[in-house]
Amino acid sequence: MTNIGVFDSGLGGIAVLNELAKKNDANFYYLGDNLRVPYGNRPKEEIKKFAIELVTFLERFDIDFYIIACNTISVTCKDYLIEHFKKKFIAITDMAVEASLEYEGDYLALATKATISSHYIKNKIEAKKDATVYEMAALKLVDLIEEGYLEGPDLDEALREYLYPANDKALENIILGCTHYPLIKDQIQKNLTCQANIIDPAIYLADKLDLRSGEKGVNIFMTKKSAKTERLIDQIMEVDYKLNYLGDIK
Repeated sequence: MTNIGVFDSGLGGIAVLNELAKKNDANFYYLGDNLRVPYGNRPKEEIKKFAIELVTFLERFDIDFYIIACNTISVTCKDYLIEHFKKKFIAITDMAVEASLEYEGDYLALATKATISSHYIKNKIEAKKDATVYEMAALKLVDLIEEGYLEGPDLDEALREYLYPANDKALENIILGCTHYPLIKDQIQKNLTCQANIIDPAIYLADKLDLRSGEKGVNIFMTKKSAKTERLIDQIMEVDYKLNYLGDIK
C-alpha cells in the first residue's frame, strides 16, 4: 500500500486530496496549516521554515512520496524540500503547467502574490508554446475562502476585479494557480463574461497518478481546531476520512 503525504497552508489542499482520493487507492496523510494560513504574502524564508515543519510531521507515517498541494510552497521550496528530505515531491504548480499545455489560446493565471511574483507558471508555459499568460495576484480570495465565503457579494466583487483581464481580453483559459480556488470554481464561472476553460490541476494530477489497489485510507490533520473548518472539510470531501488536530497527537 502506497503512503502519500499531501500538505497545504490550509483548506485549499483538501480539494486536491478529495480529487486524489476519489480516483486513487492509497493511504493519504494530509496536513493543512490553517493556524498560519495564508502563506502567499509571507517572506520566502518563513514559507520555507513552515514547509519543513509540515513535512517533518508527515515523515512519521513512512511516506513514499509527497504532493505539494500549495502553489506558494511549490514555487518557493520544492527543490529545497527534495534536497532536504531526499524524497519525491510532486508540485501542484507543475501539474498546472502540464494541464494548461493541453489547451489552446491565451491564459489568465490566478494565484497568490508569492506564486505570481515567481512568474513560474507564465515562464514555463510561454517557453513551451506561442501563447500569452496574463497574471493576477488574487490577494483576497484565500482569506475569503478560509472564512467560509464560497459565494456571496463580497466574493463576487473580488472575482470581478481579478477576472477583469480575462473578461476584457476574452481569454480562452483560466488557470487555478492556488489550490483554494477550485472551491469557488462555480463562482469564477459565474463572474466570467467570456467562454473560458477553467483549468484545475488537481483533476489532472488525480488522473495521472492512477493508483489501483482496492484499499485506501484518508487521514486529515489540521493545525488549528475550528468548527468552521470542520464544516468546510465535510462539504468538500466525497470519500470517508478521519480528522485529527496536531494538539491531539503525542
